[in-house]
Amino acid sequence: MPDSAIRSGGGTGKLVVVDPYSSGSALARRAKELYGLDSIAVLTSQTLPAALVASYPAEDFVAELRYADVLTTARAVEALCGGRPDHLICGSEPGVEAYDLLAAHWGMRPNTGSSEARRDKFLMQGRLRDAGIRYIPHHLAEDTESAVAWCAASGLAEYVVKPVKSFATDGVFFCSSPDEVRAACEKLFGRDDLAGELITRVLVQERIVGPEFVVDSVSLDGSAFVVNMFRYTKETVDGNPVYRAMSSVDVGEHPGIVAYVEQVLAALGIENGPAHSELILTEDGPVLIETGARMHGGLGPRLVEESSSHSVIDLTLASRVASDEFERLTRVRPSLRRGVVECFLSAPEGGVVAANRVRESCRELDSYLFDTCEQAPGDRIAKTTDLITSYGRVVLAHADPEVLERDLAHVLDLDRRGALIEVVPGA
Repeated sequence: MPDSAIRSGGGTGKLVVVDPYSSGSALARRAKELYGLDSIAVLTSQTLPAALVASYPAEDFVAELRYADVLTTARAVEALCGGRPDHLICGSEPGVEAYDLLAAHWGMRPNTGSSEARRDKFLMQGRLRDAGIRYIPHHLAEDTESAVAWCAASGLAEYVVKPVKSFATDGVFFCSSPDEVRAACEKLFGRDDLAGELITRVLVQERIVGPEFVVDSVSLDGSAFVVNMFRYTKETVDGNPVYRAMSSVDVGEHPGIVAYVEQVLAALGIENGPAHSELILTEDGPVLIETGARMHGGLGPRLVEESSSHSVIDLTLASRVASDEFERLTRVRPSLRRGVVECFLSAPEGGVVAANRVRESCRELDSYLFDTCEQAPGDRIAKTTDLITSYGRVVLAHADPEVLERDLAHVLDLDRRGALIEVVPGA
């Protein structure tokens, strides 16, 4: 957690945060606490989901700008700062490409190579293939027939279909036949993705089976430091992957994953700042699902601070604000102080909340830390089909893994039985 005093190497100055949504909402306040910096928000989209927009803490920023193009935006920022800003950071996935353009324009430790390959999952897998790194067989489809034809000719048993710039499991479908691929494509083409962009291309790839991990890292000048790992538990709802739990894992237990992620970051040109990588551990070794050139979204960074020796927020800031501080912090290998689990709550159907019993049902558990479920009777919730439509989280933390396993099973059992929240369907 942050120190009360301003750290050495900091002082008054301006930090620009591009799209400070989700976990990126913590950056401005922490930068003020640690380094005495005032922050300016650059917002790139006016079509983001309401839940994401609501995470933006406007009160933490001294100014706010809408992104136009790199030159116009740079001039507007410079007018506020009296010149080039002191520091620049990416707050969330929608801002990756605008951030890259601004970093290159100002020469502020930019990442290298194609910025688009850090957002476009088709280009991302191609970068891995070209670098000789384990990747997932894939196909770019600009229409339904192209996707179906590739699947029919591939000889694969199962497929994944998703928008090329998907995040938060938006528009991700698991399919076991070309007909299911056709149905998935018909649901995707022509609609907007989570960032408000029209879907005109989808990625079709082999569905890889194995335990799924998330790896959070922060880099400085091409040297990557893996901060933490989690393991996901997911279920499939109407062909969509739905998160059920995310459990902390000791980084030291998986040196092969660490080495693979370092290769991935190098292939994608992520040389500075945070990265959030999701991968599957197969019998042949780890293989990447996708990497985001930004921090772990949602509660991820807070969970790291509740369990780990390091803070992904502090390291992210240090990589952009105080390189000496980054080097000092990364001399110590990451370790778990205690285990932590994020339980994702799932509504089998949408409707109006009649009763919310999450807190009263979970707060007496030995490992209960907090929950995010504030729904009141009369509020509406949607059927859970992805990460965004999960109706809340219960977070558990404990030094004893058996306690965590027991309490996680209890929470998920209550959720599956509908004991945590009562919903009047379709009301």
